[in-house]
Amino acid sequence: MALMGDQFDIAQRKPAYVRFQNNTCYSIEVNWMNFHNKEQTYCILDPNKFVDVNTFSTHSWTFRECISKSRMVVAGREVFIATPWAEEHKRLEFKHPINVPLRTRVLIEMPAMDLRQLCLLKLASILKNKDDIITLEIPTTLQKELIEMISNKETSKVKLTN
Repeated sequence: MALMGDQFDIAQRKPAYVRFQNNTCYSIEVNWMNFHNKEQTYCILDPNKFVDVNTFSTHSWTFRECISKSRMVVAGREVFIATPWAEEHKRLEFKHPINVPLRTRVLIEMPAMDLRQLCLLKLASILKNKDDIITLEIPTTLQKELIEMISNKETSKVKLTN
């Protein structure tokens, strides 16, 4: 009898232990892709900090900068799927038996961004509130993007306190 849907996922699911490390100078949302393929925020990771996560090889993870919601990358990819810890042990060719699960270090990095994106991100991190944006002599389209970024920043602060 063939396995279908969730039964297949459960049969393929193997434990994976990762350490997500934020290698950027920005706060990053660590997001688990839930069973409806929607991003669900797991935590907010401050610059140069890490979080240990016990997950499964069938789970996908994404990473977003908190203000712009820009996707970050892991090994050049926007979506991360962990390798089961036993396979990681074999890949690294450890000669000794291992009794404790191996935790894989996963470096979250910033993808190449254009100058416009970088400037908007910097402005959004400096500006205190939406009213400060109208004092800038910049095009309305950029003002709207900055207002959205400031709103995202405020939303991230609420997530951190909850």
